[in-house]
Amino acid sequence: MRTYAFTLLLALTPCVSRAQAIVTLVKPEAQFPDPFTRIFGINEMANGKVLVSDLQDKVVQMIDFASGKSEKVGREGQGPTEYAMPAALYPMPKGETWLNDMLGRRFLVIDAAGKPVRTVPLPGSGGGGFIAMMPGGGGADQNGHLYFQSPPFSPGSGPGSPPPDSLAILRWDGVKASMDTTAWVVMAKGNISGGGGGGRVMFRIGGAKMFTPEEHWGVAEDGSVARVMHSPYRVVWYGPKGGAPAAGPIQPYTPLPVTQSDKTDVIEAQKKQRPMLVTIGGPGGGRASPPPSGGGGPQLPAPEFADTKPPFYGNNSVVVSPEGEVWVERTQTAGTKNPLYDVFDRAGKLVRKVTLNPRSVVRGFGKGTVYVVRTDDDDLQYVERYRR
Repeated sequence: MRTYAFTLLLALTPCVSRAQAIVTLVKPEAQFPDPFTRIFGINEMANGKVLVSDLQDKVVQMIDFASGKSEKVGREGQGPTEYAMPAALYPMPKGETWLNDMLGRRFLVIDAAGKPVRTVPLPGSGGGGFIAMMPGGGGADQNGHLYFQSPPFSPGSGPGSPPPDSLAILRWDGVKASMDTTAWVVMAKGNISGGGGGGRVMFRIGGAKMFTPEEHWGVAEDGSVARVMHSPYRVVWYGPKGGAPAAGPIQPYTPLPVTQSDKTDVIEAQKKQRPMLVTIGGPGGGRASPPPSGGGGPQLPAPEFADTKPPFYGNNSVVVSPEGEVWVERTQTAGTKNPLYDVFDRAGKLVRKVTLNPRSVVRGFGKGTVYVVRTDDDDLQYVERYRR
């Protein structure tokens, strides 16, 4: 339910607290001048340029911080170098970037120069199987493996079938055409409803009570998977070659009460962005649209709220760097303007805390860099780059 000039100055202000040092990212090393509408994916390329996907405008741009210019990559459509719904961007070997075209059920492969060169179908998309790399659930490693969060429904599911309590994290080896399970995560109860039939799957995202706990995960470049649990609050690492998972220390957490101010903030945000209805499969491949406002289609009811907040919340609350730093955006009391991140290392140990400017969120990493999306008062989004 949650969304989302060139300044050569970096200020990192360390503050010492009783438990952990807090680093404040004050001014970006660079800021791209042109705005976006709803940034979904960011990937730093080997040449220093950055690919940015805009889910709402259905466009992919290659931006250059040095010149302040951008270049459109591919276009909307169903052709061999086109995309229907540009979502996440994944770094792959040989300098390639794979764009997740969720509705097209395939990847658009972008070469090291930023040119679309081919498409790769999702495993199972050509037959009776069903795999969908959902927004907020996916990853890639340096060996070219793709990581999926298994879908809650399949075309064989009957209408109204209940979703499972846990979802598998699947690793796909495109060369060997093999799939294996690396970990499991617990999904929010009631967050997804729908079902399948006739070769189609329809589901609705966002049906759970607001602030319902849900686990999230990410992938390091060596293929290790970080699972972030909410109860207890900790990071659990799953190695690339299997074996027993390694759990980091439990982090103390006192649940924050959900106040009337929290509810007002959620309701106001919903007025700006309504939940998305997604249909995958069948004639035309699929579509994504908000539920109709005048009836005639499924709509989410007025939001209900949990009594307390989990330690983290939202699809973008967990981001993992290539080296394996796990950045977790913490929930805070209503009215707190500066986002706060817990940063964990490869042992699951909390090593520092990072605060950002208001209305900002971490969306990606590069070589020694962190990419932040800042939303202004007109709800336009800007890409900023910081050193880390």
